Amino acid sequence: MIFAQYEITDDIIIEQIEMMSENSDEEIDFTELIENYWTICENKININNPEELNQLIDLHLVNVFIIEKINEYRRNFGDFQMFEELSFVEGIDKRTLIILEPLVCFGRDSPNKKTTLKDVFHYGKHLAQFQIEQCFNEKAGYQEKKYLGSPLKMLYRYSFSFQNKIEAGFAMENDAGEYLFKPKINDSIKNLIGDKAYKTTDFVTFHILINDYKFVKTLVLGDYQLSIGQGVTMASGLTFAAGGGSLLRKTKKIRASKSANEVRYLRGVATTLNYRKLDLTIFYSNKKVDANISEVDSHGKPLVVTALQQSGLHRTYSELIDRHAISQQLFGGNLSYRSSTFQIGYTIHKTVLECELNPDSRLYNTFYFRGKTLVNQGVDFYYVMKKAAFYGEAAISDNLAPALLFGTTFQPAGYIDFSVLYRYYDKQYQNFYSNAFASGSGTRNEKGVYLSTTITFAPRWQLVATADFPQSDWIKTTAYAPSRTQDYNLKIEHTINNKALFFIQLKYKDKEKNGSSENTYMRSLVHERKMSLRFHITYPIGNDFTLKNRVEYHINKDVLKNGTCYMIYQDILYNPENQPFSFAFRYALFDSPTGAVYAYENDVLNAFAIGSFYHKGMRIYLLGKYKLKFGLAINAKIGCTIYDDVNEIGSGLELIEGNVKTEGKLQLVWKF
Repeated sequence: MIFAQYEITDDIIIEQIEMMSENSDEEIDFTELIENYWTICENKININNPEELNQLIDLHLVNVFIIEKINEYRRNFGDFQMFEELSFVEGIDKRTLIILEPLVCFGRDSPNKKTTLKDVFHYGKHLAQFQIEQCFNEKAGYQEKKYLGSPLKMLYRYSFSFQNKIEAGFAMENDAGEYLFKPKINDSIKNLIGDKAYKTTDFVTFHILINDYKFVKTLVLGDYQLSIGQGVTMASGLTFAAGGGSLLRKTKKIRASKSANEVRYLRGVATTLNYRKLDLTIFYSNKKVDANISEVDSHGKPLVVTALQQSGLHRTYSELIDRHAISQQLFGGNLSYRSSTFQIGYTIHKTVLECELNPDSRLYNTFYFRGKTLVNQGVDFYYVMKKAAFYGEAAISDNLAPALLFGTTFQPAGYIDFSVLYRYYDKQYQNFYSNAFASGSGTRNEKGVYLSTTITFAPRWQLVATADFPQSDWIKTTAYAPSRTQDYNLKIEHTINNKALFFIQLKYKDKEKNGSSENTYMRSLVHERKMSLRFHITYPIGNDFTLKNRVEYHINKDVLKNGTCYMIYQDILYNPENQPFSFAFRYALFDSPTGAVYAYENDVLNAFAIGSFYHKGMRIYLLGKYKLKFGLAINAKIGCTIYDDVNEIGSGLELIEGNVKTEGKLQLVWKF
């Protein structure tokens, strides 16, 4: 059972998610990414299996050249037998060894070995998890009796895994404010919402997945994610963002959807079949999606919807009416040819909505998809040489609008690499399932160049520099005119050992966005300039304590407001050796009148928490984990945010009166 690793690998993953939160224009649940990472920690990657090894590229923990050199070493000298043997691989430095150590194992690569039912039941791992969480302050939605349920959020999950060959599981979730069990709501509400009333919990997910069975590379039934090529034509789930280095994706095309995210998943069946160097992936999905209904027929069946909802929340009558409003089908396939260093593939898929989608007439909706069916297709490739990697994807939607992405990474010497990526996503490109590299939240209405370099200028010292220059030729919700952005990032990192590192990071972003002034009738674009300096250090005190310190300072400027923000926090992590318990404590001070400051928080198993702090105040939390007998564990967290300059927290139905917000989580885990 993983209670707290406190490895530098954790900090690298955490930093990526913090960066994604800061750059996102919308609130996104990154639980799926955290779960994918912890799944790898629990089921370590077999370094003698090239397919599994590619997962490290998608985590952006090591670059593609390291992976190729590991595979080349295996081809020349046979399978790795022990961790120390990795130090003989060309290009692997001490920092890379520290990153790899908690994530890899050294099993033999024997895909043809027969798996018996006896092995599955004897060596399989079970994980059952029950979790509740609640904000202890009463929100306006409960005071006004608009929310139909209680403020208690509930999650139950069961999963089974056998090595990396078989996975199965299900999860049931209810968000705060959603009712639990149909008999608990009154008859008048039942009559109003009709068949939209669910019987047990609001969301249920399930999956069965099999890997490497004869010619079947992957087969999944139930809920799953697809990620093909570079994500331009098909990518249903989230991917980690790189803070430098290559952006090449080499992920598995199909993986199970294990999180309780109610939007980013597919439901049905998918499989990848293998014949020598050819892979054929076929997929079908049919699920109900939330939508705003604008027109119905005489029987109440939807005829037209104006938008597909992404929140996954069903707390009020109006949110329940939009719940599972229409069905959405997706079917298609991918054919790819692959050698050890080269791959080329073709993907085509069709999305069918139950009724017509017709967004409202706002100007930024001009080129959004309208209709019932949409066909997308594209070609992707990558080619990896000893000192260079090339990759890309070209796609079109059925209105013939293109989306292109091409990138390359050069490594002239083992201590330095350069990357260049160009993308062009036409303003008319339409795709429900696209998640390629972009500065915004969608693969459309954007073009730009991304540059990065990573330099190991001394043992355990690394410099990462990136620059991104995206621009939009059409208006967006945040910019009512064509707009440009300049985004720069410079980081110096020193890895002291597997429990200690520090980094200094400087960011600068100049973004054109809508200005707002009472003295101006028409909106015009203004330059929003943000500069931030972050100092972070993680270091052990003895064998039991690890401390984390961060100081962050922001300067925000535009024509209407100027100001500074800061955050300072102290983490104390207590993880005594040979003891069944651990604790994590944070005390943070922040003052952010002109923007938000983001910070990742330690949390219970498979949970995600990114704090976005506005105004002035302090944040404290305490996380405790205790391992009981027979594989049982209990985890609990309580956190409190106290503001100095507000009398209300939040807005609308989420409004809390006062300046204190307190929330807690309790989790029971049984591993057997």
